[in-house]
Amino acid sequence: MKIICTQENLSKALSYLERATGKQSTLPILSNFLLRVDHGRLKLSSTNLEIGVTATVNAKIEGVGEIAAPVKIISNFVGNLPGDDVVSIDVQGNSVSVASGGYDMRVRGLDSKDFPIIPERKGEHSFLLPAQDLKTALQRILPCASSNESRLELTGISMQFLKGEVHLAATDSFRLAEQVLRLPDDVGSEGYEVFRDQNPSLILPHITMQELSRIISPETVSVFVAFEENQVFFDIDGVSIVSRVINGKYPDYKQILPKEFSYVARLSRDEFLRAVRMAGVFASQMTGEMMIVVSPEKGEVQVSARSSEIGENRTVIKAEVSGGDPVQIVFNPRYVIDGLNAVSSEVVAFLLNSSSTPAGFRSVGSDGIEDPFFLYIAMPIRK
Repeated sequence: MKIICTQENLSKALSYLERATGKQSTLPILSNFLLRVDHGRLKLSSTNLEIGVTATVNAKIEGVGEIAAPVKIISNFVGNLPGDDVVSIDVQGNSVSVASGGYDMRVRGLDSKDFPIIPERKGEHSFLLPAQDLKTALQRILPCASSNESRLELTGISMQFLKGEVHLAATDSFRLAEQVLRLPDDVGSEGYEVFRDQNPSLILPHITMQELSRIISPETVSVFVAFEENQVFFDIDGVSIVSRVINGKYPDYKQILPKEFSYVARLSRDEFLRAVRMAGVFASQMTGEMMIVVSPEKGEVQVSARSSEIGENRTVIKAEVSGGDPVQIVFNPRYVIDGLNAVSSEVVAFLLNSSSTPAGFRSVGSDGIEDPFFLYIAMPIRK
C-alpha cells in the first residue's frame, strides 16, 4: 500500500490524533494510530477509549490495507518536515516507511486487528452548531471544569438544549462560567427538536470539548452533532470525534446564579487584570488571598494583597460604580484572572451583592450594554 499526500494535511491530522492517544502502559496499542484506506480515502484514527478521533486526508493511493503505527514518532517526524513538501507513505507487511525529499524513516507497526473499534454514527437525528460561537464559548468555560475526579460530573461540560438555545456551563465549585449559545434558523430545526426531546441535557468530558475547540479552525462554519447509545458524535471539516457521555446529574447551578446585583463596577478590563496579577505576586503563600474594595462614592475599585514574607501591594482603578456603602470582598487571584481572561471587551462589569456572596463578571459592549449571554461567577473567600 502506497500513499502520497501533502505535509500540511498529514501533519494537521496527526496532531489531532496525538492528543487523543491513550497513555495506558497496559494497552500499548493505544499509543498507536490506525492507518487505513477506506473506499479510496485515507483515514487516520486514534482513541484513548474515552474519545475517538478520525481524520480523512486527501491523498493519492495505490492498494488497500490497514496498520497500527506509533503516532508520536510519526507525528514528530512529519511535523518537522518542510511545510510545502509532499510525503509518501509505504506500508509493507508490519513496516511503515515515511519519506519526503531527503528525509525518510521506517518504524514497525502492529496488527490492526488489535486496535479498538471506534463507533460510527448510524442515527438520523442530528443538527448543526455555529462553529465560531461554539469555539468562543468553550474557550471561556473550559478553565472552570474541575480536575477532581471524586465528583466526575464536575470534570465535564454541561450542555442544556432549549428551544433555540444551548446553555453550556462548567464549574469546580469555586467558580462557574455559563455561555448561552443562540442557534441560527438553519440549525436543522426538526432534527434539533427530536434530539432535544430525547436528550434535554448532556455532560461531556472536558477532553472531548477541548479537542473540539482545537479542531475548529477560523474557516469552520458549522459543527455537526448527533447522539446515540450514550455516545455523542461531532463532525468538523473532515474530522470526526466520538465520545462517551458522563453519566450523572449535573448540579442545578442556575439556582445559585444571582438574579440581580446590588453593586455594578464598570472599569478597564486590562487595568483590572494588571492589578489582580500584581496582587497575585504578593498574595500570601499560605492563603492565596487578595482584597477588592468597591467604593461607589469615590468611583474606584481598589485591589490589594499582603504577605508577611514579601510585603504588600495596592492598586486603585477609576471606575463607574453604582451601589451603596463601600464593600470589600476577598478572592483567590487565580479565579478573578480566569474570569477577566474570559471577558473579551475593553470594559468589564464587576458585579456583586456582598462580601460573602458570589461575584460576577460580564463583558460590556461599545454601546454600554452588558452581554446577557455570558456570565462568570467566582466564590469569595469568607473571612
